[in-house]
Amino acid sequence: MRPPALWTAVLRRVLPRRDREVLLDELERLWWGKRAADGAAAARRWYRREALAFALRWPAEVMRRSTWKRGGEMLDIARQVRIAARSLGRSPGFTAVAVTTLAIGIGANAVIFGIVDRALLRPLPLPEPDRLVAVFDGWNTNVATLDLLEDRLTTVERIGGALDAQGRTYAPDGGATRRLTVASVTPGYLEALGVQPQLGRRFAADESTPGTTDVVLLGAGFWRESMGGDPEVLGRRLVLDGAAHTVVGVLPDGFDFPSARNDVWVPAEVDPADDGMYWGFGGYSSVARLRPGVAPLDLANDLRSHEEAVRLANTLWTPNEGVWDEVRITPLQEARAAWVRGPLTVLLAAVAVVLLVVCANVANLLLSHGLARRRDFAVRTALGAGRARLAADQLVESVLLAGIGTVVGLFLAAWGLAALRPHLPSALPGAGEVGLDLRVVGVTAGLAIFAALLAGALPALRSATQAPAARLRESGRGGGSTRSRRRLTRGLVAAQLAAAVVLVVSAGLLARSLFALGRVDPGFALDGRVTARLHLAPGLPGDSRSRALLFDEIEAGLAAAPELGGVALASTIPFGNEDEFIATFIPGVTDDPNALPVIRQHRVSAGYFEVAGIPVVRGRAFTAADRVGSPLVAIVDETFATTWFEGEDPIGRTVRYPWRGAPDMRIVGVVGATADGDLSTGASAAFWTPLAQMGMGAPDHVTVVATAGGTESAALGAIMRGVRELDERMAVSDLLPYEERLGASLAGTRLLALLLVLFAGTTLALGCVGVYGVAAFSVRERWREIGVRMAMGASADGIRRDVLREGLRLAVPGGLLGLLLALPATALLDGLLFGVRRFDWLTFTAVPLLLALAALSSVYLPARRATRVDPAVVLRGEG
Repeated sequence: MRPPALWTAVLRRVLPRRDREVLLDELERLWWGKRAADGAAAARRWYRREALAFALRWPAEVMRRSTWKRGGEMLDIARQVRIAARSLGRSPGFTAVAVTTLAIGIGANAVIFGIVDRALLRPLPLPEPDRLVAVFDGWNTNVATLDLLEDRLTTVERIGGALDAQGRTYAPDGGATRRLTVASVTPGYLEALGVQPQLGRRFAADESTPGTTDVVLLGAGFWRESMGGDPEVLGRRLVLDGAAHTVVGVLPDGFDFPSARNDVWVPAEVDPADDGMYWGFGGYSSVARLRPGVAPLDLANDLRSHEEAVRLANTLWTPNEGVWDEVRITPLQEARAAWVRGPLTVLLAAVAVVLLVVCANVANLLLSHGLARRRDFAVRTALGAGRARLAADQLVESVLLAGIGTVVGLFLAAWGLAALRPHLPSALPGAGEVGLDLRVVGVTAGLAIFAALLAGALPALRSATQAPAARLRESGRGGGSTRSRRRLTRGLVAAQLAAAVVLVVSAGLLARSLFALGRVDPGFALDGRVTARLHLAPGLPGDSRSRALLFDEIEAGLAAAPELGGVALASTIPFGNEDEFIATFIPGVTDDPNALPVIRQHRVSAGYFEVAGIPVVRGRAFTAADRVGSPLVAIVDETFATTWFEGEDPIGRTVRYPWRGAPDMRIVGVVGATADGDLSTGASAAFWTPLAQMGMGAPDHVTVVATAGGTESAALGAIMRGVRELDERMAVSDLLPYEERLGASLAGTRLLALLLVLFAGTTLALGCVGVYGVAAFSVRERWREIGVRMAMGASADGIRRDVLREGLRLAVPGGLLGLLLALPATALLDGLLFGVRRFDWLTFTAVPLLLALAALSSVYLPARRATRVDPAVVLRGEG
């Protein structure tokens, strides 16, 4: 007996001549196998289906072959896209999973690249940015140095400096007084940057001389928010600290020099007659524009050649020779982004790993999808479709999937950037401009094409290299995958799990570091403490006695509120928005005026240490008697005492400010050390002086620290009301619980850890999906075997253990490879970890256990399904 003659004749008509006899022989062999296994009727039905499939494919294959040119296999792209779209439409589940997976990887890369591009890669939005350098990178300098260098340097066109983020009161017409953040810039600063206002002009050189600094440039954001974007704003008056300033220009959108925190820019006063401000105040960051053809090293040599003249011109003290020997000149873009380069590199590496895992996951999906389409490929090959054509079809499908995934991913990226933007550090270069633009979209599209080619390459090669007879043989017996295909699939899953382990280890290390930072004792109390910054009303008497009395009045007025317990004032506080660092003489210890330590100083009211919860460990605290006219006193912290008075009693010793003629301040106490600005660096040395003694002059702003009598929100409200009752012209800003202020210092680390945990979780989830897919396919592939084993008495527990063991066999190689890769990969975290080593045993132990648990969870459903096989159904051939 032979196969049905009618359908054999149909096959002889439609099969291509070169493969006709081979395919007919193979079909007949398979027909005999079907007949022996399932009976004659089933064999006839199967043969008829195969013949009809070939017959229906034949016209389409003839048309497809007509599109190929003799000189090469040139594809009709539009036709290929339509075919790929129809193929994907017939498998909506596969398409949805593949598109979602690609969208996650592409969207994550778009988000991080958008941030990295603005901060590290994109040229500064200034003319010829490659000629801009940060002078004295890592140091700040004073107005006098910049003023002298402006006329002496031959390697630069302009040099200038900026004092960043200073607070001033702003009294709008008909509105409440509030604080503005102001940058003070020297005459050459804006010219060196080359920035041109979008309205008006820059500052003139003579507008930095005393009495002429009453002009102001508005930031674009402040102009729109507070001035309504009025194009006629030039010439309007802006009242800052009670003095009227004329608006002369509006800076362009996105201008964030020296940082994005500033609302307005004013000229710095350059007054050689004021030694204290001219030489003594060294808080200016400086930039220069190099002349064409000049290198940073040339500027460094130029600076050193003028060191002697600047050094000897200093009227406050004479620095030692060679003070500029280690001067650093750094490209401005590099200097601005130096602090964030490490964290962004970690995130960029993380999303690259996510994309590779996505590619491996989609490649696995395409392999499984191709296995389900074996008969389709076999028929097309038999009808004359070449191997290159089949591979091209697969790649077109991959590119189409990537195209759809890109669209979805960009929507996810837009949402992600909108959610992330408010949490980006304000000092991050370009933070306000982060978003999806043509550059980001273009790079994202390129990544999508790369992902499509990478994910589709292996499935395409497999479809192109398998012989048509082998495909028919597999489809005819309903068989599973080949050994090589299983090895490839398992390899891809192991690679996904290895990548997941690297990211989970990194995220675990950062999370443990963040936990360790949260346990650091800052040295002061946080519970129930609130803070606020007060900016005094303009026009008040500025002499020391009057200012001290005003501070007493403010403290007493606020302390009367029932919502507040203790109240204290300070010029600066640990983890506040401003610092006071000053070169400090310690007689008998640091007598060399050129080698003075620069130490943090806080000026505080008498009750500050009690209110802030800082213990006095030796001597006494300040009292109400420590005020103007009384002997000058100071208190040092334990770090100060152990650094400069190790083994000695600091009580009775003296310190003094660096300028000539500064009086001694006698140390009367030692308090506990406090962290400030960064918990990871520990407590730095600090000394404290009485606010009422006005040791550095009368401040025009103070910070309130108070204990809450009830809730913290009620206490903050009481501070606001109390200030308004005292003087409604005072501006209040930064009303925050102290714990929230401290938490803000961890915001960058917390954001980095959160993103890394998110990416690690994504890769682990994708890896588990891969494990589930392999286990589920294996169960389906072994369906008949499982049925036979159960019919012969195998227990459900035994079958379940077999499937669970398969999941572990997938996880173990990936986990081991991931741990090996994590050892060098965590080197990127150097400088970001605190209180935990890169090779932390707890993390490296917990991650494999987590991976094993995830793998077992992934194969639970396939294992459960395997135990529900009905042997009778399988043996009848119905399963």
